[in-house]
Amino acid sequence: MDAQRIFIADGKLRPIWRCLLSIPLVILAVLVAGKAGAFMTAGLPLGGWGRYVWSSVFTLPALLGVFDLLTRVFDRKLLGSVGLAFCGRWLRELGMGLSLGAIMIVLVAALERLLGGAQFSFSSVPPSGVLAWGAALLGMLFVAATNEELVFRGYPFQRLVEALGGAGKFLAGKILGGAAFERLAEALGAAGAVALFAGLFGLAHIANPSRTWISTLNTMLVGVPLALAYLRTRALWLPIGIHFAWNFFQGYGLGLPVSGMEMPISVLRAEVSGNALLTGGVYGPEGGLLATGVIVATTVYLALSKRIYISEEMRALVFGPTPAAAVGEALVPREITAEQANVDRPESS
Repeated sequence: MDAQRIFIADGKLRPIWRCLLSIPLVILAVLVAGKAGAFMTAGLPLGGWGRYVWSSVFTLPALLGVFDLLTRVFDRKLLGSVGLAFCGRWLRELGMGLSLGAIMIVLVAALERLLGGAQFSFSSVPPSGVLAWGAALLGMLFVAATNEELVFRGYPFQRLVEALGGAGKFLAGKILGGAAFERLAEALGAAGAVALFAGLFGLAHIANPSRTWISTLNTMLVGVPLALAYLRTRALWLPIGIHFAWNFFQGYGLGLPVSGMEMPISVLRAEVSGNALLTGGVYGPEGGLLATGVIVATTVYLALSKRIYISEEMRALVFGPTPAAAVGEALVPREITAEQANVDRPESS
Protein backbone atom coordinates (compact mmCIF):
# COMPACT_ATOMS: atom_id res chain seq x y z
CA MET A 1 0.00 0.00 0.00
CA ASP A 2 1.50 3.35 -1.04
CA ALA A 3 1.57 6.37 1.25
CA GLN A 4 -1.14 8.19 -0.67
CA ARG A 5 -3.67 5.38 -0.13
CA ILE A 6 -3.00 5.51 3.61
CA PHE A 7 -4.21 9.10 3.76
CA ILE A 8 -6.50 9.51 0.73
CA ALA A 9 -9.61 7.63 -0.38
CA ASP A 10 -12.05 8.69 -3.12
CA GLY A 11 -10.11 11.91 -3.56
CA LYS A 12 -10.56 12.98 0.09
CA LEU A 13 -8.61 12.65 3.31
CA ARG A 14 -9.71 9.45 5.03
CA PRO A 15 -12.29 9.87 7.83
CA ILE A 16 -9.91 8.72 10.58
CA TRP A 17 -7.40 11.45 9.69
CA ARG A 18 -10.17 14.04 9.53
CA CYS A 19 -11.26 12.92 13.00
CA LEU A 20 -7.74 13.16 14.42
CA LEU A 21 -7.21 16.55 12.77
CA SER A 22 -10.46 17.95 14.15
CA ILE A 23 -9.81 17.01 17.80
CA PRO A 24 -6.96 19.50 18.47
CA LEU A 25 -8.87 22.18 16.57
CA VAL A 26 -11.92 21.63 18.78
CA ILE A 27 -9.79 21.75 21.93
CA LEU A 28 -8.11 24.94 20.71
CA ALA A 29 -11.49 26.55 19.94
CA VAL A 30 -12.82 25.73 23.42
CA LEU A 31 -9.67 27.00 25.15
CA VAL A 32 -9.52 30.25 23.16
CA ALA A 33 -13.25 30.86 23.74
CA GLY A 34 -12.78 30.27 27.47
CA LYS A 35 -9.91 32.76 27.60
CA ALA A 36 -11.98 35.30 25.64
CA GLY A 37 -14.88 34.88 28.04
CA ALA A 38 -12.59 35.29 31.06
CA PHE A 39 -11.05 38.43 29.56
CA MET A 40 -14.41 40.02 28.76
CA THR A 41 -15.77 39.36 32.27
CA ALA A 42 -12.64 40.22 34.24
CA GLY A 43 -13.60 42.30 37.28
CA LEU A 44 -17.34 41.59 36.99
CA PRO A 45 -19.08 40.12 40.06
CA LEU A 46 -19.93 36.81 38.44
CA GLY A 47 -20.23 33.46 40.16
CA GLY A 48 -19.46 30.06 38.70
CA TRP A 49 -22.66 30.00 36.63
CA GLY A 50 -22.01 33.46 35.20
CA ARG A 51 -18.49 32.63 34.05
CA TYR A 52 -19.64 29.31 32.61
CA VAL A 53 -22.33 31.07 30.61
CA TRP A 54 -20.00 33.69 29.19
CA SER A 55 -17.56 30.98 28.20
CA SER A 56 -20.39 29.13 26.41
CA VAL A 57 -21.39 32.26 24.50
CA PHE A 58 -17.91 32.52 22.99
CA THR A 59 -17.52 28.77 22.48
CA LEU A 60 -20.49 28.32 20.13
CA PRO A 61 -19.25 30.58 17.29
CA ALA A 62 -15.72 29.22 17.72
CA LEU A 63 -16.92 25.62 17.27
CA LEU A 64 -19.15 26.53 14.32
CA GLY A 65 -16.22 28.28 12.67
CA VAL A 66 -13.97 25.25 13.06
CA PHE A 67 -16.64 22.84 11.80
CA ASP A 68 -17.47 25.08 8.85
CA LEU A 69 -13.81 25.04 7.84
CA LEU A 70 -13.54 21.25 8.22
CA THR A 71 -16.74 20.40 6.36
CA ARG A 72 -16.00 22.72 3.44
CA VAL A 73 -12.30 21.92 3.00
CA PHE A 74 -12.17 18.20 3.79
CA ASP A 75 -15.73 16.90 3.34
CA ARG A 76 -16.79 19.29 0.57
CA LYS A 77 -20.14 19.70 2.28
CA LEU A 78 -22.09 22.46 3.99
CA LEU A 79 -21.89 23.17 7.72
CA GLY A 80 -25.42 21.85 8.12
CA SER A 81 -24.17 18.33 7.44
CA VAL A 82 -22.73 18.33 10.97
CA GLY A 83 -26.33 18.19 12.21
CA LEU A 84 -27.56 21.75 12.71
CA ALA A 85 -29.38 22.23 9.41
CA PHE A 86 -32.76 23.95 9.58
CA CYS A 87 -34.43 21.48 7.26
CA GLY A 88 -36.41 18.27 7.27
CA ARG A 89 -37.79 17.34 10.69
CA TRP A 90 -35.52 19.64 12.72
CA LEU A 91 -38.27 21.44 14.61
CA ARG A 92 -40.15 18.22 15.36
CA GLU A 93 -36.93 16.52 16.51
CA LEU A 94 -36.07 19.46 18.77
CA GLY A 95 -39.55 19.37 20.30
CA MET A 96 -39.32 15.62 20.77
CA GLY A 97 -35.97 16.05 22.53
CA LEU A 98 -37.32 18.76 24.81
CA SER A 99 -40.27 16.57 25.78
CA LEU A 100 -38.13 13.49 26.33
CA GLY A 101 -35.53 15.32 28.43
CA ALA A 102 -38.24 16.85 30.61
CA ILE A 103 -39.99 13.50 31.07
CA MET A 104 -36.70 11.84 32.04
CA ILE A 105 -35.82 14.25 34.85
CA VAL A 106 -39.42 14.56 36.12
CA LEU A 107 -39.59 10.76 36.30
CA VAL A 108 -36.37 10.65 38.35
CA ALA A 109 -37.70 13.36 40.69
CA ALA A 110 -41.03 11.54 41.04
CA LEU A 111 -39.23 8.34 42.01
CA GLU A 112 -37.17 10.24 44.58
CA ARG A 113 -40.34 11.76 46.03
CA LEU A 114 -42.17 8.41 45.99
CA LEU A 115 -39.33 6.72 47.86
CA GLY A 116 -39.16 9.53 50.43
CA GLY A 117 -35.75 10.70 49.29
CA ALA A 118 -36.77 14.23 48.28
CA GLN A 119 -39.30 16.89 49.21
CA PHE A 120 -40.32 19.78 46.95
CA SER A 121 -41.84 23.15 47.81
CA PHE A 122 -42.27 26.45 45.99
CA SER A 123 -39.37 28.88 46.10
CA SER A 124 -39.60 31.91 48.38
CA VAL A 125 -38.11 34.13 45.65
CA PRO A 126 -40.67 36.62 44.23
CA PRO A 127 -42.27 35.41 40.96
CA SER A 128 -40.77 38.32 39.01
CA GLY A 129 -37.28 37.24 40.04
CA VAL A 130 -37.98 33.60 39.20
CA LEU A 131 -39.31 34.51 35.74
CA ALA A 132 -36.44 36.88 34.97
CA TRP A 133 -33.84 34.28 35.93
CA GLY A 134 -35.67 31.59 33.96
CA ALA A 135 -35.77 33.72 30.81
CA ALA A 136 -32.03 34.38 31.03
CA LEU A 137 -31.25 30.76 31.89
CA LEU A 138 -33.26 29.50 28.91
CA GLY A 139 -30.77 30.91 26.42
CA MET A 140 -27.73 30.18 28.59
CA LEU A 141 -28.39 26.47 29.01
CA PHE A 142 -29.50 26.01 25.40
CA VAL A 143 -26.19 27.40 24.15
CA ALA A 144 -24.29 25.29 26.69
CA ALA A 145 -26.13 22.11 25.63
CA THR A 146 -25.50 22.90 21.96
CA ASN A 147 -21.78 23.35 22.66
CA GLU A 148 -21.47 20.00 24.43
CA GLU A 149 -23.34 18.19 21.70
CA LEU A 150 -21.12 19.77 19.05
CA VAL A 151 -18.00 18.69 20.94
CA PHE A 152 -19.06 15.12 21.79
CA ARG A 153 -21.56 14.26 19.03
CA GLY A 154 -20.29 16.66 16.38
CA TYR A 155 -17.64 16.48 13.68
CA PRO A 156 -14.94 14.39 15.48
CA PHE A 157 -17.47 11.77 16.60
CA GLN A 158 -19.15 11.67 13.20
CA ARG A 159 -15.86 11.10 11.37
CA LEU A 160 -14.90 8.33 13.81
CA VAL A 161 -18.26 6.64 13.19
CA GLU A 162 -17.55 6.88 9.47
CA ALA A 163 -14.00 5.54 9.90
CA LEU A 164 -14.75 2.61 12.21
CA GLY A 165 -18.01 1.74 10.48
CA GLY A 166 -16.31 1.75 7.09
CA ALA A 167 -13.40 -0.32 8.38
CA GLY A 168 -15.75 -2.89 9.91
CA LYS A 169 -17.74 -3.14 6.70
CA PHE A 170 -14.58 -3.59 4.62
CA LEU A 171 -13.12 -6.29 6.87
CA ALA A 172 -16.42 -8.18 7.10
CA GLY A 173 -16.74 -8.12 3.33
CA LYS A 174 -13.23 -9.46 2.86
CA ILE A 175 -13.33 -12.13 5.58
CA LEU A 176 -16.96 -13.20 5.93
CA GLY A 177 -18.67 -11.93 2.83
CA GLY A 178 -22.36 -11.13 2.53
CA ALA A 179 -24.25 -7.88 3.05
CA ALA A 180 -25.67 -8.96 6.40
CA PHE A 181 -22.22 -9.39 7.93
CA GLU A 182 -21.10 -6.09 6.44
CA ARG A 183 -24.02 -4.26 8.01
CA LEU A 184 -23.39 -5.88 11.38
CA ALA A 185 -19.68 -5.07 11.32
CA GLU A 186 -20.47 -1.51 10.25
CA ALA A 187 -22.86 -1.11 13.20
CA LEU A 188 -20.30 -2.57 15.62
CA GLY A 189 -17.71 -0.12 14.35
CA ALA A 190 -20.10 2.75 14.96
CA ALA A 191 -20.79 1.35 18.44
CA GLY A 192 -17.07 1.59 19.15
CA ALA A 193 -17.15 5.30 18.35
CA VAL A 194 -20.20 5.73 20.59
CA ALA A 195 -18.43 4.01 23.49
CA LEU A 196 -15.25 6.05 23.09
CA PHE A 197 -16.97 9.44 23.00
CA ALA A 198 -19.37 8.46 25.79
CA GLY A 199 -16.32 7.72 27.92
CA LEU A 200 -14.79 11.09 27.03
CA PHE A 201 -18.09 12.80 27.87
CA GLY A 202 -17.98 11.30 31.35
CA LEU A 203 -14.33 12.18 31.89
CA ALA A 204 -15.01 15.78 30.85
CA HIS A 205 -17.25 16.10 33.96
CA ILE A 206 -14.85 14.41 36.37
CA ALA A 207 -13.73 17.71 37.89
CA ASN A 208 -17.29 18.74 38.81
CA PRO A 209 -17.88 19.42 42.52
CA SER A 210 -19.05 16.48 44.68
CA ARG A 211 -18.68 13.99 41.84
CA THR A 212 -18.79 10.26 42.62
CA TRP A 213 -18.08 7.09 40.67
CA ILE A 214 -21.81 6.75 39.99
CA SER A 215 -22.03 10.32 38.64
CA THR A 216 -19.11 9.64 36.29
CA LEU A 217 -20.64 6.34 35.20
CA ASN A 218 -24.03 7.95 34.58
CA THR A 219 -22.48 10.79 32.58
CA MET A 220 -20.70 8.23 30.42
CA LEU A 221 -23.89 6.20 30.15
CA VAL A 222 -26.05 9.13 29.04
CA GLY A 223 -23.62 9.68 26.19
CA VAL A 224 -25.04 6.51 24.60
CA PRO A 225 -28.68 7.66 24.15
CA LEU A 226 -27.46 11.11 23.08
CA ALA A 227 -25.24 9.52 20.43
CA LEU A 228 -28.06 7.20 19.41
CA ALA A 229 -30.37 10.20 19.04
CA TYR A 230 -27.88 11.65 16.56
CA LEU A 231 -27.23 8.42 14.68
CA ARG A 232 -30.92 7.69 14.09
CA THR A 233 -31.62 11.19 12.76
CA ARG A 234 -28.14 12.34 11.61
CA ALA A 235 -29.05 15.68 13.17
CA LEU A 236 -28.16 17.19 16.54
CA TRP A 237 -31.58 18.67 17.32
CA LEU A 238 -32.90 15.63 19.17
CA PRO A 239 -29.84 15.24 21.46
CA ILE A 240 -29.65 18.99 22.03
CA GLY A 241 -33.31 19.01 23.10
CA ILE A 242 -32.81 16.10 25.50
CA HIS A 243 -29.61 17.59 26.95
CA PHE A 244 -31.06 21.09 27.43
CA ALA A 245 -34.41 20.01 28.87
CA TRP A 246 -32.76 17.64 31.38
CA ASN A 247 -30.53 20.43 32.72
CA PHE A 248 -33.16 23.18 32.60
CA PHE A 249 -35.98 21.32 34.34
CA GLN A 250 -33.57 19.70 36.78
CA GLY A 251 -31.99 22.94 37.97
CA TYR A 252 -34.49 25.70 37.28
CA GLY A 253 -37.73 23.75 37.47
CA LEU A 254 -37.10 21.31 40.33
CA GLY A 255 -34.31 23.08 42.21
CA LEU A 256 -32.02 20.03 42.10
CA PRO A 257 -28.23 20.31 41.64
CA VAL A 258 -27.03 20.02 38.04
CA SER A 259 -23.81 18.01 37.90
CA GLY A 260 -22.84 19.19 41.36
CA MET A 261 -23.80 22.85 40.82
CA GLU A 262 -26.87 24.45 42.40
CA MET A 263 -28.99 27.09 40.69
CA PRO A 264 -29.25 30.38 42.62
CA ILE A 265 -32.97 30.65 41.73
CA SER A 266 -35.52 27.97 40.84
CA VAL A 267 -39.28 27.46 40.64
CA LEU A 268 -39.25 24.71 43.25
CA ARG A 269 -36.94 24.18 46.19
CA ALA A 270 -35.72 20.64 46.69
CA GLU A 271 -34.69 19.05 49.97
CA VAL A 272 -32.91 15.76 49.30
CA SER A 273 -32.38 13.57 52.36
CA GLY A 274 -32.68 10.00 51.09
CA ASN A 275 -30.06 7.43 50.22
CA ALA A 276 -27.41 9.25 48.16
CA LEU A 277 -26.77 6.03 46.25
CA LEU A 278 -30.26 6.42 44.77
CA THR A 279 -30.70 10.19 44.67
CA GLY A 280 -27.15 11.35 43.96
CA GLY A 281 -27.08 13.51 47.09
CA VAL A 282 -25.41 16.90 46.72
CA TYR A 283 -24.25 16.09 43.18
CA GLY A 284 -27.82 15.83 41.98
CA PRO A 285 -29.85 13.08 40.29
CA GLU A 286 -27.05 12.36 37.81
CA GLY A 287 -25.12 10.84 40.71
CA GLY A 288 -27.83 8.32 41.67
CA LEU A 289 -28.96 4.91 40.53
CA LEU A 290 -32.52 6.12 39.89
CA ALA A 291 -31.15 8.19 37.03
CA THR A 292 -29.24 5.13 35.79
CA GLY A 293 -32.49 3.23 35.32
CA VAL A 294 -34.15 6.14 33.50
CA ILE A 295 -31.13 6.55 31.19
CA VAL A 296 -31.19 2.85 30.29
CA ALA A 297 -34.94 2.97 29.59
CA THR A 298 -34.44 6.05 27.39
CA THR A 299 -31.70 4.28 25.45
CA VAL A 300 -34.05 1.39 24.69
CA TYR A 301 -36.78 3.79 23.57
CA LEU A 302 -34.43 5.70 21.26
CA ALA A 303 -33.18 2.45 19.75
CA LEU A 304 -36.63 1.01 19.03
CA SER A 305 -38.99 3.95 18.48
CA LYS A 306 -40.48 4.20 14.98
CA ARG A 307 -41.05 7.91 15.55
CA ILE A 308 -37.32 8.52 15.19
CA TYR A 309 -35.76 8.36 11.73
CA ILE A 310 -33.66 10.40 9.35
CA SER A 311 -35.44 12.87 7.07
CA GLU A 312 -34.82 12.72 3.34
CA GLU A 313 -33.34 16.23 3.48
CA MET A 314 -30.78 15.26 6.11
CA ARG A 315 -30.02 12.00 4.32
CA ALA A 316 -29.12 13.92 1.16
CA LEU A 317 -27.14 16.52 3.10
CA VAL A 318 -25.10 13.97 5.10
CA PHE A 319 -24.68 11.03 2.73
CA GLY A 320 -25.04 12.66 -0.65
CA PRO A 321 -26.87 11.28 -3.68
CA THR A 322 -24.55 8.32 -4.35
CA PRO A 323 -24.49 4.99 -2.48
CA ALA A 324 -20.69 5.21 -2.14
CA ALA A 325 -21.11 8.27 0.07
CA ALA A 326 -23.27 6.40 2.57
CA VAL A 327 -20.46 4.95 4.72
CA GLY A 328 -21.59 4.80 8.33
CA GLU A 329 -25.29 4.57 7.48
CA ALA A 330 -25.74 1.26 9.30
CA LEU A 331 -27.73 2.69 12.20
CA VAL A 332 -30.01 4.76 9.96
CA PRO A 333 -33.16 3.29 8.40
CA ARG A 334 -32.69 2.87 4.65
CA GLU A 335 -36.13 4.22 3.90
CA ILE A 336 -39.11 5.66 5.67
CA THR A 337 -41.86 3.09 5.79
CA ALA A 338 -45.50 3.99 5.43
CA GLU A 339 -46.01 3.17 9.11
CA GLN A 340 -43.23 5.56 10.12
CA ALA A 341 -44.44 8.30 7.83
CA ASN A 342 -47.95 8.09 9.28
CA VAL A 343 -46.83 8.29 12.93
CA ASP A 344 -46.74 12.06 12.95
CA ARG A 345 -49.31 12.64 10.21
CA PRO A 346 -52.99 13.06 11.15
CA GLU A 347 -55.46 10.91 9.27
CA SER A 348 -57.51 12.69 6.66
CA SER A 349 -61.22 12.74 7.23
